[in-house]
Amino acid sequence: MNKENFKLAVLPSIAKLLHKIGVSWKTLGYSKINQYTVFAQSEVLHNDKWKSQIDQADKKMNIVFLTILGGHIYNMNIDLALANVLRARGHNVKFILDDSRFPISQLQNSKNEESWVKLNLKNYLWGKKFIDIWNFPVNWVSEYKKSYSGDLAFDEVLEASLLRHYKVGVLNDDLPRLEEVTNMTHESISISASLGQELSDLKPDAVIMSHGIYAMWGPAYQILRQNNIDVLTYGRGKKKGTSKFNWNCTADWWDVTEEWKSLSKRELTVSEESEIDSYLESRIEQKEDVFIYNFGDLESRQKTLKRFNLDENKTTYTLFTNVLWDAASAQREIVFTNPVEWVIDTIEWFRDNPDKQLLIKIHPAELVIGTNMKFVDIINNNIKDLPPNVILIDPSEKVNSWSIYSVTDLGIVHTTTVGMELPLRGIPCVVVSRTHYRGKGFTVDLDSKNEYFDYLQKFKKSMSLDQHIIKQAKKYAYLLFERYQMPLDLFDEKVSTDVRALKFNSIEELAQKPTISKVVKAIENKQISILN
Repeated sequence: MNKENFKLAVLPSIAKLLHKIGVSWKTLGYSKINQYTVFAQSEVLHNDKWKSQIDQADKKMNIVFLTILGGHIYNMNIDLALANVLRARGHNVKFILDDSRFPISQLQNSKNEESWVKLNLKNYLWGKKFIDIWNFPVNWVSEYKKSYSGDLAFDEVLEASLLRHYKVGVLNDDLPRLEEVTNMTHESISISASLGQELSDLKPDAVIMSHGIYAMWGPAYQILRQNNIDVLTYGRGKKKGTSKFNWNCTADWWDVTEEWKSLSKRELTVSEESEIDSYLESRIEQKEDVFIYNFGDLESRQKTLKRFNLDENKTTYTLFTNVLWDAASAQREIVFTNPVEWVIDTIEWFRDNPDKQLLIKIHPAELVIGTNMKFVDIINNNIKDLPPNVILIDPSEKVNSWSIYSVTDLGIVHTTTVGMELPLRGIPCVVVSRTHYRGKGFTVDLDSKNEYFDYLQKFKKSMSLDQHIIKQAKKYAYLLFERYQMPLDLFDEKVSTDVRALKFNSIEELAQKPTISKVVKAIENKQISILN
């Protein structure tokens, strides 16, 4: 018996014994038993032989959970929560899990090569353990043999997967084992495509998956959609304890298009205004968010001007970068070929326009989630002498973004959430790439380099936003932050997605959780989207 099998056999049993003598599941989850507590809880829940008081659905559906990674405990338990309620309502539910058939997974990257075999084995063993406990039908990836013979190309999936694997924004021949990893990724894409083809042939009523991107899910998602199979994707929200759900849209895209059509035409109520104002206030220190990117305290405008030696008489433009490899920003270009070109060309334009000044705020996520291609290094390698009217703000600098807003006359963004926040302060913001808030009526959306540099040239300090545009920006913020991101309240998590214990004691209790109830109804009714 290997070490992981031993832990799966022994630690849940110890957790059950300790729980019987009065130790809470949460305490066990935060102890050395940690995530193995969830297996113990699952065994207790399933073995309680509960009698369902859950109403049966009017129409039975065939639903497939394309979970793949059984070792991703957060996604696995979201899928299990939904699957249990759907099964209790009479639907036919099936899982698809990887039995180490994929040669390279999303959890493997260039920094943990020594653990690749161990990670693959853990994914299989954890997935098998959960399925054995809950007794769901499962197909293993190795069972799918059919080769994909369609007309879809997956070049973007390959590139996105490699960017994520190496945590870089541009691929080059210097990357270690690039040819080998590329071949492994090609094979994973082929396996995912075969999954998508065989699932399409079975014509399930719905397929549910965590995000629908990268090599393990992207090809399957695209083929399912090409064959008109409805796919529900989900992803973690920005606020703690929230997730977002969409039909037929990959989870890297925050899609509230249909809801915006109606909300954009009405005023927010007093309670809605209060709700979003309270959250926006919290974003200064990001008290309610999963990640904290604002490292410093809020400072006055005068203090910030002095801190960065800015000339108050000059127009100040601030460019906010993204992490280059992240799915929320990669492959979103419109005006420029890539974000590196955007930043370098912008710096050179300011060299030729010394009467204006540019702040470049490098995203602190480079430190928080990591990168192997730092924007400061990119700029230093491409610009020998930084113009005196261009100031770089290192991601480690303890400066709050909201302090930077106070000295900014025009914001310039790729896809960052800053592009939503600046208009809330009446500050115009140029958007150069494809992002969810583009085209919503409160940003300056440009389509070409000529447009971009012409706008930078003609912009003046006096060109602030009117109240109607500011109101539209607040409506969108309310929709995105307060209605789209849904509180799950399912798990005790040590940090975001690190599930340590379940926060329900029966399937009946689970079915009554507001978000689970809404998601299940949306699955059954094929609702356009799922909101509070």
